[in-house]
This record gives sequence, structure tokens and C-alpha cells, in this order.
Amino acid sequence: MTAPVTASLAERRDALVRDGAKLEAEGLPFPTEQLRAAITAAIDANQAEQAASLLKRGESLLAVAGRDWTWVRDLLNRADELRQVAVSIGVDLQVLDARVGNPREQLRSQPLSAASLGRAGASASLAVAVLHDTIPKYCVAEAQKLGVSIREARNRGEDVTEAVRGFSLLLQAIQDEHLIATADRLLEARRGVARIPRAPAITGLPSEEEEEILMEARNLARRLSKMKSRARNAQAAARLMTEVRAALSEERRFGTPEEEIEALWSEVDRLTQERRAAAAVDPTDLPPAGAGEVAAPEEGYDGPDAQERPELFSPRSRAERRRTPPPEML
Repeated sequence: MTAPVTASLAERRDALVRDGAKLEAEGLPFPTEQLRAAITAAIDANQAEQAASLLKRGESLLAVAGRDWTWVRDLLNRADELRQVAVSIGVDLQVLDARVGNPREQLRSQPLSAASLGRAGASASLAVAVLHDTIPKYCVAEAQKLGVSIREARNRGEDVTEAVRGFSLLLQAIQDEHLIATADRLLEARRGVARIPRAPAITGLPSEEEEEILMEARNLARRLSKMKSRARNAQAAARLMTEVRAALSEERRFGTPEEEIEALWSEVDRLTQERRAAAAVDPTDLPPAGAGEVAAPEEGYDGPDAQERPELFSPRSRAERRRTPPPEML
């Protein structure tokens, strides 16, 4: 290979590498380093035809890339921009990737050619269309949730001025159909709602216990209302205070379950001691059997007492009295 041919091939190689590096800087996966290495190896091996063939293929590929890369690059940049917007506001891109895929990754994974550039451009165009449809719908759904949160906070009595201002700007951006502005306003509205104090967490009560508490509260409210209605002057107010103190004292007389159990055990001990004392009495000191006792009327008794108070002499009432313990046993 003569020196002029070698110089010409080297010059064409350097120009190809320089233009290819510019395209790579813009994001196009142009095989600059592979072409440079292959052409250099052919020149060093004095293979002029092979070096010229490699240069021709590289220059043809560079021409195709220069022709189609401009519009593909714009579509890829727009798709990347919308993907970043979607990620910033919380859109799940898994559905988008499953349906469209990542156009830039598709372009990098395939050998560069006019066909791969066309497929990447079509994929980027579809991704832009899908994101243009997905982002506004997502923003509207999120705006509805924010509106509900603001309304609930206002009903609780919270200051929602700042949140309402951000929410109004979000609605205006949605009406203007500007994606970037809508995403920014959505983030601002979220921050405004996040600054609203949250409602305190209320632990749930069992239904029976809740009903009992409500019943006691209603009874107390009725008693206080009746007392208040009778307080017409200072003397009535004094009587009201006395009644309230008496009511509180009446409430306090009911002890805890432990105190009630102790009281029952004390009553059992008292009854046991009385029975032991009765058993220790000399039988000769007891009065004759039947003395001082009144015999219970037999069943079917229809004397004057039974006619005046029949509930005391019916067989059913006597059976109930036998089953019911005396008051001191309760």
C-alpha cells in the first residue's frame, strides 16, 4: 500500500471517528471505537480494500444516522422528560414499560441501522402518546384525593388556607392542560396538604362497652339538666351543689370488683361464725319445738290472709322465695 493511499484512508478514518464521536455525545450508539479499531488494523496490515470497505460502510451508516437521528433524538428526549415527570409524581411505569418498553434501551440493544432508528422513533412516539394520556388522568385522580383530605381537615376545624391555595393552582394547571406545570402544582398541593395537622387516632371500643358508656353519659346528662333547671337563685344553686355532692357520693359507694369480693368473703366469715356460735349453744336451753314460730300455711290455703295478699301464699311465690337468698347474702 502506497503512502498517499494510506494517508487518504487515515484521513477518512479520522473524519469518520470525529463525526461519530459527536453523535455518540448526543446519545446515539454509533460504533465509533469499533470502526476506528477495525480500519486501523486493516491499514496497518496493508489491506487497502478491506480498509476502504470498512470506511464506506461507516460513512454510509453516518449518513443514515445524520438523516434520521434528529427527529428520533427529539422524540427520545421528550419521552425521557415525560418519564421523569411521571416518576416524580408517583406514576407506576411498569405498565408503560410492559406495553411500550424503553425506546432508548431498545436502540442501544440493537445494532445501529436505518431499521433500528425507525423502530426506536416509533417506540418513542408511542411512549410520548401514552404518557400524554396517563399523566393528566393520574393528576386528576390525585387532585380528587387531595380535595377530600382538605375538606375533612376543614370540617375538623383546621386551617387549610395554604392547602386551598395550592389546590386552586393545581386545578388551574389541569384546565390549562400543561403537563409540566400540572406535575409541579401537584407536588406543591401535596406539600400543602401534608402540613395540615392530622386527626388524632381514636382506638375503637367494644360495642357493649361503648353502649354502656353512652348510656351512663345520657343518664348523667339528664340528671344534671334536671338539677340545673331547679337552680333559680343562690339558694337553689346551693341545693344544687348539695345534690351533686350527694350524687357523686352515691356513685363512689360502688367499689371495685376486688372490694366486692372482699366484702362477700367477710359476709361468709360472719355467717360461718354465727352458725358455729349457734351450734355451741346447749340444746337443753332451747325453747320447745314450735314455740315462737308461726307455721307456714299449707298449699291450697285460702284464709283471709291469702285473699288479701295471694302472692305470698301461692306455691310459686314460696318456691321463688326459697330460691332467692336473703338480702344479707347478696
